[in-house]
Amino acid sequence: MFGSSLNSKKSNKKINTSPSNKEIDSAKELGIDLGKSWRAYSREVRLHIYVSNMEEMVRFYNKILEFPVVKYWRHSDGDGTMIDVGGNLIELFSKNKRNYSNKSYYGNISVSIRVRDVKKLYDKFSKKNITLGALVDNDWGDTSFEVIDVENNRVVFFSPNINKEKYYKVKKI
Repeated sequence: MFGSSLNSKKSNKKINTSPSNKEIDSAKELGIDLGKSWRAYSREVRLHIYVSNMEEMVRFYNKILEFPVVKYWRHSDGDGTMIDVGGNLIELFSKNKRNYSNKSYYGNISVSIRVRDVKKLYDKFSKKNITLGALVDNDWGDTSFEVIDVENNRVVFFSPNINKEKYYKVKKI
């Protein structure tokens, strides 16, 4: 049996992942803020992969890697599939005009990060020296904005604006 040599008692001991003071000081020398605690504003991360063969990619992630499909849609001008990967999502998008055809980014990825309050985050980021995309209410039930990083990768921050049962319901469109 897998793991049979491991102690069968459950340990409630919390693993300390905080950096040491030496690690914090070394990071400061590099201009990195390596705090002892971090209150992330993100609640969910979505990695977007643009695919040529949706059927084969879904088969690979769902049947071979055994990640569950959370939601999917099929349209004549673009398909999409959301796959749960440990509480975060890989979104497969067909390379068609419906799926972000007006891309102004040319990096390797596009990632979506769910946050508690996208409008507050937009206001916070508006005070920084970065270019933000418009704050948009999307047809599929969330509000979002994008930032293009220094290597032209797209980072989208979003918050659902409908209840989560409706937002995450698996349905064929």
